[in-house]
Amino acid sequence: MAKPSMWFGGFHIDRNRVYQAVPCDGQSRLLKTAKQGPIFWWMFVRRLLPVAPMFLLCVPHAFGQLPKKLEKCLPYPTLAQEIREMQPPPMRARVHVIRVEFDLNDGIPADAQEEISGKLQSRVFEPALDSTYLNDLENEIADVGVRGALRDRGYFKVIATARLTPLWRKGTDISVVVTISATLGPQYQAGDIRIESADPDRPLMISPEVLRSLIPLQRGELFSTERVRTGLENLGRVYGREGYVDMTPEPETQVDEEHGTIDLVVRIDQQVRYRVGSIKFLGVDSITREKLIESLPKPGEVFDSAKLNEFFKVNRAILPSDALRDDVSVRRDPKTRTVAILFDLRTCPPHSN
Repeated sequence: MAKPSMWFGGFHIDRNRVYQAVPCDGQSRLLKTAKQGPIFWWMFVRRLLPVAPMFLLCVPHAFGQLPKKLEKCLPYPTLAQEIREMQPPPMRARVHVIRVEFDLNDGIPADAQEEISGKLQSRVFEPALDSTYLNDLENEIADVGVRGALRDRGYFKVIATARLTPLWRKGTDISVVVTISATLGPQYQAGDIRIESADPDRPLMISPEVLRSLIPLQRGELFSTERVRTGLENLGRVYGREGYVDMTPEPETQVDEEHGTIDLVVRIDQQVRYRVGSIKFLGVDSITREKLIESLPKPGEVFDSAKLNEFFKVNRAILPSDALRDDVSVRRDPKTRTVAILFDLRTCPPHSN
């Protein structure tokens, strides 16, 4: 006997599988393979069918995920929740740092000790509860918490270790003491900092002098990886406002041991400059649409990613109450160098029993 199946809302439903009809990558995506009983099937027929045809969105790659616009409109329990329950997330420990100790012979500056201790004790770590979770957490603390703080103070080649000593456990909660050791190495100052094009035949569309000013690190100051990171983020924002949403900064450091300095070269791979191709709204009337579109770049103009990021803050008063940043999709077309922006602001219909 043939199994029942049907198409709705871009999804193919049968008793065993859920496929997407218009996939993102040209192939149907298998959301569910495990055979389900009558409860699962009846939930589709009676509860999901009236809602799902509204949505023609691509299913995310992760197993068990539906488009957020679809999932938030489904009655409880939703399909996505049922799928997640089939693959429950791994248990996690809750690790509380109640004390941080430093090796006094290492010479770690007092301000760095204070910063490291404060950050470690102000959060609860939640690693996956497996046989190596304490070792993995030790490596994370040493690399991010300790080395990060010291590299921001010029100790570019610092080597650090962290050891966790459990004091007590209650269920998945565990309290630990962290003992930190570090070999600081030399303390470096910033040397020459330059901005260059990654393609010698393609000059930068923004002057190197302007781009250099976006990196908050000056020659002679202690070399700080955090300031370099901030500078790279600034570069991304500036290029994003000019339509270069795929721009990639490529930092390279050159250490001068004799003078105790580090030179930094940031090569900019500008990629393609995008303009706005189309803007579409679903779920709002024409008057609201005209108000919303005022805060966006017009078709033909350079695509300003910052305006898109600010859209929900600027228009919160007139947007549907359940509107989310995830309700916006931006599709790039490298051939035409345009983006198609779709705002799916449709609200959930009332559920019928």
